[in-house]
Amino acid sequence: MTEENGIREVGFTIDAGLIQRLGYELVGRAETAVSELIKNAYDADATIVEVDFISANKIGGTLVISDNGVGMSEGQLINGFMRISSTDKLHNPNSIRFNRTKAGRKGIGRFATQRLGETLTIITQTKEAEKAIRIIIDWNRYSIDNELSSITFPIEFVDKKKEEGTTLTINFLRDSWSITAIKKVYRYVLDLFQPDYLSERSKTNNSAIQNEVSFKVNFNLVINGQIQNIVNEKLSIFDKSLAVFEGYIDKVHRGSVHVKSDGLNINDIVNIDFNKKNDDSDDIEKRYLKLADVHFKIHYFIYSRPQYYQGRITKLELNGIQELSKTASGVRLYRNGFRVLPYGETTDDWTNIDRRWSSESGFVNIPLSNKNLYGFVEITDPEGKLFEETASREGLIENEAFIQLSDFLHKSLIAARQRISEGVTLFKEQQVWDENFTDESEENQQSTEEKLKELEKIVGDLGEQKDDTQKEQQGSGNEKEKKEDRKEIGKKLVASIRKEIEEASMLRVLAGMGLTIGEFSHEVKQFQPSVYGYISKLKEEDLSKNALVQLEGIKLNLNNLIAYTGYFNATVSQNINRETSPIDVLAILDIFQKTIDNDLKKNSISFEVEEWDFDVITVPMHKSEWSSILFNLYTNAKKAINRAKSSGKILVEVGVDVNNIFLNFHDNGDGIPLENHNRVFNAFFTTSTPAGFDAPKNDQMIGSGLGLKIIKDIIVSYRGSISVVQANTGFSTCIKIEIPRLIKK
Repeated sequence: MTEENGIREVGFTIDAGLIQRLGYELVGRAETAVSELIKNAYDADATIVEVDFISANKIGGTLVISDNGVGMSEGQLINGFMRISSTDKLHNPNSIRFNRTKAGRKGIGRFATQRLGETLTIITQTKEAEKAIRIIIDWNRYSIDNELSSITFPIEFVDKKKEEGTTLTINFLRDSWSITAIKKVYRYVLDLFQPDYLSERSKTNNSAIQNEVSFKVNFNLVINGQIQNIVNEKLSIFDKSLAVFEGYIDKVHRGSVHVKSDGLNINDIVNIDFNKKNDDSDDIEKRYLKLADVHFKIHYFIYSRPQYYQGRITKLELNGIQELSKTASGVRLYRNGFRVLPYGETTDDWTNIDRRWSSESGFVNIPLSNKNLYGFVEITDPEGKLFEETASREGLIENEAFIQLSDFLHKSLIAARQRISEGVTLFKEQQVWDENFTDESEENQQSTEEKLKELEKIVGDLGEQKDDTQKEQQGSGNEKEKKEDRKEIGKKLVASIRKEIEEASMLRVLAGMGLTIGEFSHEVKQFQPSVYGYISKLKEEDLSKNALVQLEGIKLNLNNLIAYTGYFNATVSQNINRETSPIDVLAILDIFQKTIDNDLKKNSISFEVEEWDFDVITVPMHKSEWSSILFNLYTNAKKAINRAKSSGKILVEVGVDVNNIFLNFHDNGDGIPLENHNRVFNAFFTTSTPAGFDAPKNDQMIGSGLGLKIIKDIIVSYRGSISVVQANTGFSTCIKIEIPRLIKK
């Protein structure tokens, strides 16, 4: 307090009780406290740290942390360790000897010692000093109603016991430490540094890495003078994983994930966009502008399915990894080489995978929870401009950069799951059908009804053979072989029908969405007259020219909405009638073109139909099936055109070819790579970025990779075919559909 010219001036004072609060509030967990002290040793360029728990199995024990780092001079002790919120790491972000990127800048190591025990003895020495410095701090003296600066402790100079380094002795430990608790802290310290196999960039940036030759931590438990080393129980599991997901956000903020699985024959790179509001988003909106040089690597396991691994793992090994997942799975986050808690802990779900999976578990049998993942995320932010840890070192501040990081991880995992879904589906099909059964030509296609009839016949034949046991015993070898062949065919038919039942379950989810659309379309129709009435009334008002233009825009968008809802309403209504009838494809196309007319204008897309024949009529089908076919083809084409940033063109060629009608659907979008011409019809294959976790449920379903699969199933059920063929000049993609035509008698 000062007084100048009669004016009293005051400043802040600090109650000593603040130290007690900071100890518990800044360092919440004991393992965090120990790790902070080890980080300080790392920052001091230590190569070896000894951590000794002495008689710590009960409250009141001792913890000694000794390192061989550069130590502290008297000035560094006073202005560094003894100064709350020291700025040393801010001014000197890299270590002196090894140029290591320092762990942090908050200077809370001293409070970690207060959290752990009642007194702290520091003995520190530099290589140049003749004596060591000792100071004993009694944390109990920092009680309330005392001025912080009034509490002091003497500095002593004592003989050196080692050339350089610092020893912290924490007496009267506040907690008891069982061997299980010590092992838990040890495992955390081992995980404190980023895995050395994650990224070469860690070494380039001098970030802390696991298994670093120049830094080793030894944990010891000392009871009654007996020393017990805590050993590292390492398990090598990563080379056993079913798949590896490796994601990047590059220097220009573009995200992608590489999904690789040898067992499922997957090797794909999927682009991940940040903005999924609509397909018209500008390129810049799709980038993660707050992120750059982000890298993650995640190992994925499906338990109880060793067959997917193609012999690379045994069931026993898989069971062991599943047991390990209870304590060691999850996606861990490393910032500048150091792990950030609680990300990757068993109770943490920062990627929102468990929450989303719990609501989708019935959709497809591809598990994606944190227990299926062993992963690491690397972010490099030496200056702390993007990612800042909270004061307690428990997590990062959830700013825009963190939100984008979580979004990138979540979408990457959903995209990877879609690729795994496709791979598992194809794997199951290959297991069910041998070379003779995988021929998908018209002659060898079987409907579910045909499979059931053949299965009934096989069961009937086997029943007759069972009754005539004497004849069976006298039967020739050829008859027995035939019987075995039919048994094998029966097994494959059962497996195939089971697969189709699973697909039917999946389609029920989509059917539920269809009912929701029907309800929505019905409700919208009720508002149509009143909204048009209000628009007419507004036109009669004395509005400005600009207001009238805006009103016309509202009317145009409303017309578009009414056209779509009318189309969907008619489609859902058609589903009520389960009878099939011949379909005039030209008539269906005419109705569809009128429905999308406003949308075509809005997106500046030309839509042309070339009629090669006039009598283009299919075998009996459901009208709603053609609505699904055309709408899916159109929406896929529109997305491709938007991605290509081109002036949109769609051409539909329709005609008759002998016993089939054909429809060629062209667009001038960004095209389909040759290697994906067959894959686009697989269930769950998609190149679309998944919607975010908080997106509406309908948005999460869009881009699920089921559209073309559904079209294929419809067409194949009528013994038709669908394929990607050579497009006409001026177009990039052509999808050709052939369906048997109606033969008039």
